[in-house]
Formats: sequence, C-alpha cells, structure tokens
Amino acid sequence: MATPPAADYDSPWKEALVPYFQDFLRLLAPWLHERIDWSHPPVFLDKELQAITRGERHGRLYADKLVRVVSKNQRPFYILVHIEIQGERMGKARLAAFGRRMFRYAWRIEDHYSGGMAGPDGAQEQVELVSLAVLTASRGGGTHLNYSWGRLDANSGQFRFRVVHLASWLGRWQTLEEQAARNPFAAIVMAQLQAQATSKSGPQRLVSKTRIIQLLYQYRYSRQDVLALFRIIDWMMALPAELEPAFEQAIITIEQEHKMAFVTSIERLGEKRGWEKGRKEGRNEGQITLLQRLLTRKFGPLPESVQQCIQGATPAQIETWSLNILDAQTLEGVFTPDASEFAATSSKTPLQNG
Repeated sequence: MATPPAADYDSPWKEALVPYFQDFLRLLAPWLHERIDWSHPPVFLDKELQAITRGERHGRLYADKLVRVVSKNQRPFYILVHIEIQGERMGKARLAAFGRRMFRYAWRIEDHYSGGMAGPDGAQEQVELVSLAVLTASRGGGTHLNYSWGRLDANSGQFRFRVVHLASWLGRWQTLEEQAARNPFAAIVMAQLQAQATSKSGPQRLVSKTRIIQLLYQYRYSRQDVLALFRIIDWMMALPAELEPAFEQAIITIEQEHKMAFVTSIERLGEKRGWEKGRKEGRNEGQITLLQRLLTRKFGPLPESVQQCIQGATPAQIETWSLNILDAQTLEGVFTPDASEFAATSSKTPLQNG
C-alpha cells in the first residue's frame, strides 16, 4: 500500500496564519476574535519573536507567531498573541515540558515589553499578552492548561494559558464542513486532521484530499482563495508519487464540472513531465496570490496597473513587497524601495489609478 511521504506541518501552518489570521481566530478562538478591532490590520512580529526567544532549547515546533492587534474598545494598548501548533499526542511528561516552554515564552515576551510598546504616536502603551496553544492531535480537554513549578514552602508559581483541542472537530465533522462555506480556515483544519488520520494510507489520503479541494469549488471560493488554500492543503496532504496522476485527473474533473480552471493551468503540470519546473512556477504563483490578498485586505481593491506590475515581478521583488506591507501606510509605500522598477512597469502610480 502506498504510504504518504513524511509530513511537513510547520511551513503550511506558518503560511496559512498570515493571510487567514482573522479566520483562524474566528473559527478556533471566537472569544479572542471578538475582542479585536479588525479595522487595524494585525502586525506579525516574527523577527521580534525570534530575538526574544533566542537561546531557547527545544525540538521542532510546528508554528510560532507573535501578532500585535488592537482591542475593540480602542484602549491605548496592544494584545500580543503567542501561538504554538503542536501535532503529536502528548503524555504527562511531554505536556509538562510543553507548558514550561509556553511559560518561558510568555515570560520572555512580558519581560521584553515590560516598559510598554511604542504606539502610532510614539507614546509608550500598555501591553497585554494572550498565550494560545493549538494541539492538533488532542481530541478534548479543558479550555486552559496549567504549568506549576516550585514548592509551597519555597519559590513557586503557576502559569495558565488557553488551549484549542483541534482533533475535537473530528466528532463534529459535518459542522466543520458547513463552517468551510463561510470560513476558509475550516478547510485548513480539515486538511490538518485528515493528514494525521491518513498518515499510513495513500489511497485514503487521496480520497479525503480530493473531497476537501472539491469543497473549495462547491462553495464558490474566489480564484485567489482557491490557489492559496490549494497550496496549503497540497503541502499538508502530500501524496505518494504514484498517486499524483490520479489526483491531477481528479482536479481536472472538478474544474470541468464547476467551469473554473484555477489550479490545473498553474499548479499541477505533471509529475514526470517537468514536475520540478511546475512546482517552482506554482510556488511563485502562490506567492503572488498571497501578496495580492494581503494588499487587498490592507488597502482595498487593487488598481489594474498594480496587478500587472505584481504579475510581472521577480520572486525577489514579491518577497520584498510582502515584507514592506508590515510598515507601509499607503499602497504606494509598499513599492517605494523598488520605485524605479515599479514606475517602469506601470503607466500610472497606484494613487493615480485609484
């Protein structure tokens, strides 16, 4: 029986959390989603997190994100969200080690921002930290995990943090499929759970993967979302090489049925007939789609000239512009470091087209 290749959950989760962070919280942490004013785009502090946690000794993590958001009541402080994705079942010892690591991360972040964080006007603002853990293989448990240390007659303490038991959705699969009609992150959760459930059976993974992709078309997702989600799901649910042709044929059939040729013309160009070239082109198209989605979410509909410029950009330019989004206040500001190239490929500036 064909066995799927070794799983890579780290990279697809990290890629999924950036464009779908609001959907992620809306599905898995609605209590936190409701606290946030989403008119202020989330700011991902990946470099800051790496600097804060430098020197930590731990094994492979599935995903870490530190995100700055603004509370709905508009008080002058930020909510810092620390996210960890764990994929394996954990016994008592591993759970304790996991809690200790969550505590150390929280302590380092709190200590780093003990003096506050500079707000838009430069003033120091109070910082609130929310630690959120997602355990992908856990089928249930409390809403919080506790980590305790020390002895009662000496130094001691307790750290309590929120946890999401992702595999609990296996008992509510129909509800999860229904959620996917309105929330794209539900499709990502489905892919994660099915990737774990089919880790030893390629044919079963082929069936479940095809079903999830079919839902993207059934629910009439936009071309950008189909391409972005397809990339993430394809990554999470890698198939044995001998089953790739069957999956490609299934995608062709799905696209013919729904009259939407999104994937077959871009992502899947054949296993033996230039597969590596196809994967590179697919990755570049996925990066372009992600950049367009992030720009649209922050600045609104993109002018035609900007879309043409992005389509003709090099992978290095796409990466640079994607990073510029974090600090840019205007659409034009995203392209400032490449202003000469941007002007050369566009007859009008983004502001002129607006």
